[in-house]
Amino acid sequence: GHLVKDPHRILRSDFFPGLGWMMTRKLWKEELEAKWPRAYWDDWLREPAQRRNRHVLRPEVSRTFHFGQKGGASNNQFGSILSRVKLNQENIDWSQEDLSHLEET
Repeated sequence: GHLVKDPHRILRSDFFPGLGWMMTRKLWKEELEAKWPRAYWDDWLREPAQRRNRHVLRPEVSRTFHFGQKGGASNNQFGSILSRVKLNQENIDWSQEDLSHLEET
């Protein structure tokens, strides 16, 4: 929690975060559904052919919790790190936030 503090801050990145995300139905139906891999889809989404120079928007303070303790592709190799992730405790009405700085120029 010492690296994050502002639950109102949104960051733009070209790196797919992997935990807790959404995409539009259009992106799924028109581009990704037909070629979705059976395994390691998070690494696959980071490949240039899928990323296509797109960006993701993510909050500074996480809204997702990684609950897996056993199993999974990573065998919980990041468990000690993920257990220390600070989670958001504040309800944010994003429609009231100024997000203009996130628009591409």
